[in-house]
Amino acid sequence: MRALLVGGVLCWAAGAGQASGQALTYNGSVQYATGSYYFTEQTGSFYFNNGLGISGDRLSLHLNVPFIAQNTPWISYTSSGMGPLPTGGPHNRLVDGSDGGQGNRRGRRRIDPGTTDTLNFTETHFGDPSLSGSVRIYSSGFGQTSVNGNFGIKFPLTDADSGFGTGAWDFGAGLSWSQRVAGNTLLLLSGMYWQLGDMDDLDFKNILSYSAALGQTFQEGKLMATASFFGSTQIIEDIDPPMNAGAGLSFQVAPNVALNTNLLVGLTESASDFSIGAGWSINF
Repeated sequence: MRALLVGGVLCWAAGAGQASGQALTYNGSVQYATGSYYFTEQTGSFYFNNGLGISGDRLSLHLNVPFIAQNTPWISYTSSGMGPLPTGGPHNRLVDGSDGGQGNRRGRRRIDPGTTDTLNFTETHFGDPSLSGSVRIYSSGFGQTSVNGNFGIKFPLTDADSGFGTGAWDFGAGLSWSQRVAGNTLLLLSGMYWQLGDMDDLDFKNILSYSAALGQTFQEGKLMATASFFGSTQIIEDIDPPMNAGAGLSFQVAPNVALNTNLLVGLTESASDFSIGAGWSINF
């Protein structure tokens, strides 16, 4: 999901200065992630994102509604761009350490609530919808350089006990910078400050999420290969912040249709071990 977003931004940067006016866009993606995070049990998650966006010369808005399936309830989702977080879901007090301190120690943790049969657990649910936006602050004449102001809001419509959301609002704001280098090479740097709403028994720190991506275009800009890195400051006390590195491909199959794929590898315990996905974008 994060790599698909970066790929989409890089594709936008590649075509900056070539399009004008207002456009309606449908964006979709499918992603599979698996990891034990810092638990003893492995969690597999599948999410299907559907979004509608409207963009003009300077302002763009995007509404996304994810549909999620997973085989444990220990993972929750925020809109901070860091993907699934190991919160413990309905048993988040065990992560916070309010169970007498047992949950607040480093190392693998076994959650044994006694009432959840994870051997036969498979749940599907809509995740919290999110609204994001971008305002172009600066753009050079031919789109060589671009600076955008960005914001994001997550609406807490999902019950935290379901294991698919945190049950709280998230708010974020930040900046992104894209630069065309040597004609066919694109660089993207971005940072967002997020105020994350707490769960009932688990407090989140407000964080700075950041990413960097490098893209190389081929076939007159129709094909792009990207390498990316994602990270954040610490989200949960005594748990290393999630960090990922990845690679992807984007291809403009028609003037109004783009496809992209990505592969992500987790660099810390709180990130998924492995994630793979594909996405598409259609302009109307």
